[in-house]
Amino acid sequence: MARKTRARTQRREAQRSISKLQSAREKLFGLELGGSPERPLEVSSPALVEPHAQSVPCPRCDGKHDVLEHVALTRGEVRLREVRLNCRQCGSLRSLWFRIRPQASGKALN
Repeated sequence: MARKTRARTQRREAQRSISKLQSAREKLFGLELGGSPERPLEVSSPALVEPHAQSVPCPRCDGKHDVLEHVALTRGEVRLREVRLNCRQCGSLRSLWFRIRPQASGKALN
């Protein structure tokens, strides 16, 4: 006769599975555009940085982010913007990286 799995054991196994999934999603977030300074998201204006950062859902819980800080940094020869985010739901902290690429105006200079 097979032993019945205890409820506590089932809860712990489920929690471990959720934790592994959250860690994998966090790693994937770091590999996507904007997840690291080596792969920044490109925007045309600094005014677009914070609204875009707030629209990105938390990789752990799909919650909304609050902007803690928006900093302009130089890495080598490249100017970057780092937006430090805090998830409203789970409280996790992360950074999202941007590079400002102004759009060409399309007008020729005489």
